[in-house]
Amino acid sequence: MLIKKSYILFIIPILLSSCIKPEELDTDADILDAYIPAEYLTTDPIITNTSVEFRVKSNVDVTKQAPTFTISKNATIDPINGTIRDYTQTQISTVTAQDPRWKKAYTITFNKDELSTIYSFNHAELTDKDRYYRFYTIGTTGNKVYDWASGNPGYVTVAGDKPPNDYPTTVGEGINGQAAKLQTVYTSSFAAATGNPIAAGNLFLGSFKINLLNTLKSTKFGLPYTGDLPKSVRAYYKYKPGPEVRNQDFKVVPNVVDSFDIYAILFESRSKDNFLYGDHDFKDPRNVAIARIPAKDRLATDTWREINFPFELVPGKTFDPTKEYVLAIVMTSSIDGARFTGAIGSTLIVDNVELIYN
Repeated sequence: MLIKKSYILFIIPILLSSCIKPEELDTDADILDAYIPAEYLTTDPIITNTSVEFRVKSNVDVTKQAPTFTISKNATIDPINGTIRDYTQTQISTVTAQDPRWKKAYTITFNKDELSTIYSFNHAELTDKDRYYRFYTIGTTGNKVYDWASGNPGYVTVAGDKPPNDYPTTVGEGINGQAAKLQTVYTSSFAAATGNPIAAGNLFLGSFKINLLNTLKSTKFGLPYTGDLPKSVRAYYKYKPGPEVRNQDFKVVPNVVDSFDIYAILFESRSKDNFLYGDHDFKDPRNVAIARIPAKDRLATDTWREINFPFELVPGKTFDPTKEYVLAIVMTSSIDGARFTGAIGSTLIVDNVELIYN
């Protein structure tokens, strides 16, 4: 039986088209960057997985602001960029991916509040689809202020279905309410094979944005600070080191007991990149004064212990209260955790961190 040539030519395109899958739509629905006039800002916008915070000067009128956002490719944002809104209260912007089944609501806030001088960690919420906890304080207008950040957003990539209490930074029982609980945990077999076997719990004033090429560039320490030079940092803590310290090759480091770290750095402000990266190693030329808990006071204890350690001026530096500064306070459950070295199970619980002035 002969098949007409014209029929063959007709059916071939149908067969070919049935083998070609339609191009998948983008599912990313993220805010990547945020903008208002630079002269309004005291530091770069703080962007998390679910929020954008503009820290602005006290004379900025927040009742009529029109921020713009860079968002994921092919996504849309509602309301559209440049919409004027009253930011005396928190506003919501929703980013919808090219595939409309994927969308994300961001809280957008303008914050004029100065840094607090005491933190009790009584406020924490689940974020990023309830994967992990994030600490916040209540601002003067009743809005949530996210002074504290952690490496939890980076741990998401290896956490699988672990519950929030198994993340490196979580909540613990405090002196009167909640406390910050930092714990050194195993990452994953894949991460261990690439030299990242552990994740130390950490908490710091600043922001976190994952940098896969250099993880130490993910942490951005410091927030704008006004006021006098503090005399010292006071805090209450409990600490239990894990059974054995392992290095980035996941090999046991003999005759070493894990230790925690708490420190504060006051450094000079600048217009761009107004923070310290996680690889600062206390050597940034902007540093003015440093307070760090001495090794002799990094003791294991299962009851609350008070520590009070002084700020010391960096040699050759002076503090000028008329200048602008940035303050970083950093805490971690493993002192070498930034180098992926520490003891799994090391746990630091911290409460009532306070700047002391007299």
